[in-house]
Amino acid sequence: MPVDELEPSRPHLSIAFHHPLRTGHPGSTMIVAGGITLSRRHPADSWVAQVPVERDEAAATDPARLLRDRLGIDLDGPDLLGVTQWDDGLGVARHFQRGTTFLAGQAAHRFHPPSSRIDTCVGDAIDLGWKLAAAVHGWAGPALLASYEGERRQQALLDRELLVRAVETRHRFARLAEAGPSADLLARFVTHQPPRLDPGGPMSCEDGLRSPVLWPERPGAPGRRGVRRGARPPAVRLAGGEPLLDRLGPQFTLVDLTEKAAGKPLVAAAEVRGVPMTYFGLADAAVRASWASRLVLIRPDQHVAWHADRSPSDWDAVLDVVTGRRPEPSDRASRHPENA
Repeated sequence: MPVDELEPSRPHLSIAFHHPLRTGHPGSTMIVAGGITLSRRHPADSWVAQVPVERDEAAATDPARLLRDRLGIDLDGPDLLGVTQWDDGLGVARHFQRGTTFLAGQAAHRFHPPSSRIDTCVGDAIDLGWKLAAAVHGWAGPALLASYEGERRQQALLDRELLVRAVETRHRFARLAEAGPSADLLARFVTHQPPRLDPGGPMSCEDGLRSPVLWPERPGAPGRRGVRRGARPPAVRLAGGEPLLDRLGPQFTLVDLTEKAAGKPLVAAAEVRGVPMTYFGLADAAVRASWASRLVLIRPDQHVAWHADRSPSDWDAVLDVVTGRRPEPSDRASRHPENA
């Protein structure tokens, strides 16, 4: 399928190796030397080198010799842990679906190095997997599986933008390192870069995904602390130390933080319709402090499909939307009966 790219591609090698390398910058996780960007990995003395090479020499390059020539280090056979060849073009397919054919993972988007956005590939598999299962088991409407392309391509474009910013940071770091600054200056540079993760949740998009199979937010409503449509909820721990996300069911889960278990009838109504849904009632203080909404419907991919403070007057309408049986309602008065 056609691919949208941001830049021409150039071949690189990612070389993983083990060596007691002395960088001159104790504790550094990113070092530039000999035209190579080095990143420290665990366990100790493990590194990954990102090495640009010429296209006609990429396949024939001896990685151990390359490191010796550019870094002056010798590697024994066991110290060379792995080599991956990749191009630095950033591409996202224009379409993730044609009829009954779907693209996922690196068939749908090409990032560099390949391991940098492995979570995007896993997210494709999870999203497509649960929607296919819902269609096979008969409780999904046609809009649910059709939403795969819009949701995952949107995420791929967001992740590509994050990667572009990360590469720009690496290039700035390389230019700074070549000028020979002190270790303290390099450390301050890294410290002042913007975080790659949202502390409110692992979703890279601040407002969450936009999709016709997510119940829309009430127009003009203030942001709800910690819970957003299409985003993942905060990864808090329960009083006993167990992660809340580990307690979610295999399909939809309704997390109920109300005082009188208002969500139980909603789950029962969903099950009557054949929509698999787990009820999870909570009185945990940490969760209530982090989640402003009292009722939160979470999809199998851990994105919030619907949330409110009390039961909706038309629960069937909510279920129709989140299972793809009909598009999200357009009439403003009927979109948010729970907030009327």
